[in-house]
Amino acid sequence: MLSTAKLNVAMLSRIILIALIVVVIPFASKASENPDYQLQDLHGNLHRVSDNRGKWLIINFWATWCAPCIKEMPELESFYQNNKAIAHIWGVTFEDTDKAKILEYVKRLGVSYPILGYGQDPLTGFGNVTVLPTTFVIDPNGLFFHRFEGPITAQDITQIIER
Repeated sequence: MLSTAKLNVAMLSRIILIALIVVVIPFASKASENPDYQLQDLHGNLHRVSDNRGKWLIINFWATWCAPCIKEMPELESFYQNNKAIAHIWGVTFEDTDKAKILEYVKRLGVSYPILGYGQDPLTGFGNVTVLPTTFVIDPNGLFFHRFEGPITAQDITQIIER
């Protein structure tokens, strides 16, 4: 018969394993996953991950009420302007607000990359977004490559795609 201590260790091990499965697996992405995530921009144009094959795709989830999101947008714009030959950026609005307000923010911040997601389901195909800003880096083959939670800089993105 097993002692109480051994039973407790075995039970604790099972609980930890179940917790890891519940917490980690939903966020894990396999290199073979290739979702063709798509959204419309503020002008009604459809954008698909597959339309960006051959270039890096940076998908940034943001909201007008998110101060770190607004602060990082000039960094994203700088990266976009300096790397158009190798990368695209999508800014995905993660809120239900007036479209004019979003357009005002984008114009005021000088953002020229497409803003998508207004009035649409913001699910990503690359994992849940629970923190704003969240940024997904998709490789030139359309596969999930890296995830940032919190604000990023142009240098952060450059370091990720150069590794």
